[in-house]
Amino acid sequence: MLSGVVSNVLIYVVLAIFLGIGIYAGYKKTKNKSDYLSSLGTQNAVALGSNWFASSIGSSILYSFPEVGTIAGLLGVIMYAFGSIIPLFVFAWLGPLIRKKCPEGFTLTQFVLERFGRFNQIYVSLMSIAYMFCFMISELSAVGNILVTLTGVDKLAPVICIAIVTTLYTGYGGLRASLITDNIQGWAIILLVVLSIIGLATSIRIEKSVIDNSDLLKSNSLGWQLLYIMPVAVSFATLFHEGFWQRAFSSKNDRELRLSAVYGSIMLFPVLVFLGLTGMIAVWAGLWPGEENLESYLAFFTLFKVLPDWVSGITVVLAVSMSCAAYDTLISATTANFSNDIFNNRLPLNVTRFLSLIANVPAVYWGLKDLDVLRVFLIADLLAASTMPPILLGLIDSLYFLNWIDVLLGGIGGLFGVFIFGSIFYHNAKDGIELIGLPLGLYITDYSVLGAFIVAPLSSIFFTFLSFGVRLISMWVFTKIRGEEFVFPKKPEVVDTKKYAGNKFKDDTEIIQSSDPDEIEIRG
Repeated sequence: MLSGVVSNVLIYVVLAIFLGIGIYAGYKKTKNKSDYLSSLGTQNAVALGSNWFASSIGSSILYSFPEVGTIAGLLGVIMYAFGSIIPLFVFAWLGPLIRKKCPEGFTLTQFVLERFGRFNQIYVSLMSIAYMFCFMISELSAVGNILVTLTGVDKLAPVICIAIVTTLYTGYGGLRASLITDNIQGWAIILLVVLSIIGLATSIRIEKSVIDNSDLLKSNSLGWQLLYIMPVAVSFATLFHEGFWQRAFSSKNDRELRLSAVYGSIMLFPVLVFLGLTGMIAVWAGLWPGEENLESYLAFFTLFKVLPDWVSGITVVLAVSMSCAAYDTLISATTANFSNDIFNNRLPLNVTRFLSLIANVPAVYWGLKDLDVLRVFLIADLLAASTMPPILLGLIDSLYFLNWIDVLLGGIGGLFGVFIFGSIFYHNAKDGIELIGLPLGLYITDYSVLGAFIVAPLSSIFFTFLSFGVRLISMWVFTKIRGEEFVFPKKPEVVDTKKYAGNKFKDDTEIIQSSDPDEIEIRG
């Protein structure tokens, strides 16, 4: 372990640097509430690419990817990393579509409001906040445990300081501060990873025969399952991450957004693969399992038995940098959710800043606990795979007839489909309903988790159209009872309200421009 003095110097110097950069960025860039919550049309592809990279990783990946390497080998690592970059291209594809339909918005929930109404907007916003809150807890828990493992320091003070520092510069500078610090953190992480690779290459020796005889290079069932599970799970869940939507809408144009996904994935993929390989290296070097009953997610840290202290120091800086990069994104996004969606953008800026501070209190409390946050994330992934498909159907113009009831019932139906699948798979209803909670985690020998992630989105789409079908039949029955002619719902016309303000239409509807240039009143 590093000495306590060296460890504390590294931790708090890194935090002081990011605090200074964040405050300066906020002072220079944040002028009003709009700047605080959004940064529309300001980011080029390179800057946004490094933001995607920094926001996509947190200190928890020092646990998850080496663990995959010890369990599913090279195939699992590659599939896991592949699944983690897919969301960048999903945002590059969905961003222009939603920006076209909601040009003044900067979050998914604003599109939900316009397409499916206020009830569904609050519903999706609350789920988004819950997902990001889990992410916040996970990040603080992971970085605290990493610092304890590498340095032996009490994690209470560093965890609280990381939360306070990121909240201070994000609370002051808003999204602009988060974007600039993430840009710097992203490139710093790349440099630190390169130095870590040098440290591994010069300190660890592995016999070639050990690698040749290892099962970690062979094809395996779990690795191929991850080819489907990870893109679906991570992509749908990441759509709940409002920080990613803020970044998608901050691109200067659609071309820059698409290029940023390419640049971000070029940075992200090799880093994730390298971290996965560290788990395999620990096995080949005879360092894993290093202790009896040691959990596989600690595989990365067994390497430090033979690595020099300077690599430990770099890893401490790396962990704090990754944690700050992920956490400030979450703080900014959660604040935007509360202010823009829950309170309908009516809160003063200082109240919005206060919300970002309050959000830390429960996150720090639970972050200091030893929680199984990886399972919590897996449950959130399954919930997202049930909820998001009906919402995305709203992007298809020809499906204009779907409404908020169909979307809500579709999301519930996705989870019901998992229950039905689980009951058939395990031959009893008790295990079927427990499958929704994924009690055995991701790394299991059967195909129950794979089946759950296949069934969830398909069931949600099925129940969405089933809901519309029931509504349509009910409408047909009521029109026949009243002796009227049944008419299939017509596509609503889109009216340029500012162009036609003050004009009267044939049905006596009148659109009146209000004193606020961004609001109109419809009478009739």
